[in-house]
Amino acid sequence: MPCKLVCPFELTKPVGPSTVNLTQGFGHAINRSVMGMLLLLPEPVRKQQVVEIQVSSKAEQPQSMKLVEVCWTRPIPVRARATLYLAGTRFLFDLSAPGQSSQDH
Repeated sequence: MPCKLVCPFELTKPVGPSTVNLTQGFGHAINRSVMGMLLLLPEPVRKQQVVEIQVSSKAEQPQSMKLVEVCWTRPIPVRARATLYLAGTRFLFDLSAPGQSSQDH
């Protein structure tokens, strides 16, 4: 189902044996299904990387947190020095607040 949402995201990348780098930003949800989402991100991601995203529900309730796994990714050159990353993802977990129905998301 097509959707054009701006989604805050967080991802972690290992930078050493005991250190990770946390990146926060905003991506765009291009479309969404029961199984996952197609995201356009400003940061490179790799296959099997887990990304935390926030998405709005259909009922315009507060945003819910979801963990998605990257299934595939493609760089999309935008300008000479700018690249966005298209990522096909699948939902892993819905981290909604208790009492919120995950079917609304």
